[in-house]
Amino acid sequence: MAQNSFRPYKGKWLLKDFVLDGSAGAVEKGDLIELESESALASDDVVELATVDAEAIVGIAAKDYADQTADTKIKCWVPNEPQCECIGKINYGVAVVGTDGNRPCDIYTHEGANVDAHTINHLFLVRVTVATAAGQTTPGEGIFRIIKTPELMGLADS
Repeated sequence: MAQNSFRPYKGKWLLKDFVLDGSAGAVEKGDLIELESESALASDDVVELATVDAEAIVGIAAKDYADQTADTKIKCWVPNEPQCECIGKINYGVAVVGTDGNRPCDIYTHEGANVDAHTINHLFLVRVTVATAAGQTTPGEGIFRIIKTPELMGLADS
């Protein structure tokens, strides 16, 4: 269960409304949420659960949305400054407390990060708080910054 996979930790976070794509499936508090497409923010803010190939991560689901329809409005915690930090699960890769950190990484699923991948650089791993090893079934945990936001990519309306 993804409950609280990610949660705001430091900095100024805003609670914003978005429209959930009808095919998104159930959303749980703490899931990472992405733009449905680059043009979505300019039109009606349509979002979905974040995937490994996400164009931009808008933020973190603020509550559960189990029975959504095509026009369900959801609330997301959105970083309001580049230095905002969140605590999140490490679902893939090797993460050692005290030695790993200060590096970009990708999301693995909407429920966690892949700290060994840095192809798209969705997140920045500030530091590891709970260690994990490759293939381990218990996820690790770290402090992250969302670095592929619509605002930082120039996709948001000014």
